Amino acid sequence: MPGFLDHLSSWVDEIVIVDDGSTDRTEAICAAAGPKVRFLRLPRREGEYYSDQRNKGIDAARSDWLLHMDIDERVTSDLAAEIRQAIRDTAKDGYRFRRLNHFMHRPMRGGGWQDWNLIHLARRDLFRFGGMFHETCHLDAPSERIGQLKRRMIHFNEHNFEKRLTKSGVYLEEIVKNIEDRGKKIKGWLLIWAPIKEFIKKYFYKLGVRDGVPGLISALHSATAVFRAYALVWDRQNRISRDELERQVAWKPTDTWFDG
Repeated sequence: MPGFLDHLSSWVDEIVIVDDGSTDRTEAICAAAGPKVRFLRLPRREGEYYSDQRNKGIDAARSDWLLHMDIDERVTSDLAAEIRQAIRDTAKDGYRFRRLNHFMHRPMRGGGWQDWNLIHLARRDLFRFGGMFHETCHLDAPSERIGQLKRRMIHFNEHNFEKRLTKSGVYLEEIVKNIEDRGKKIKGWLLIWAPIKEFIKKYFYKLGVRDGVPGLISALHSATAVFRAYALVWDRQNRISRDELERQVAWKPTDTWFDG
């Protein structure tokens, strides 16, 4: 948090922090950071997702232009200069930009990490988020009013692979929903093919191979996440209840059983 606040405070007008109910020193750090920082303690209610939290930040902000960030993202000096110039263009309502994503604190050039290119710089009154954990961006503007920044945002991601495993358990719900929304019956062969396909896509087609061992770990992790999602959907579609198990094993003694 200190690094996030320090690298923004000198060149932005306000920093709106939407807190999901943290129990550490986040609020105290924000309070000590000065008047530009506004801390909002707004835990998610049932049925709310990350997009709802981002929208709460939009509603609370006062600036005409908003740069949407996570705490583990950093703006380089070149990107900051490009942003300050871009928002002066009256012909644009929003901008896409790319990120240099890190995995296990290594910069990732392939494996799908390089594909992120979303509208996270936009006019406040025209922009909303949707979706669950991997949010979608909705800018109420025609395509010609959406620009593309050249510089990349730095994205640290989680500290280590243990953290990635924990986070993937949260993301599993979104993958499962996408599978279930297709309405297909999950067959046994899909439990094998879907993870293999995911690995081939991330490691070879998306060039994860060029990131060395971290690229291999990332591709295998994605493949196992797909397997867990398909296995969970298969289980839901073919689940046997405890009542059914009890019925299958139920028995009653006969008269001859007592005569023995």
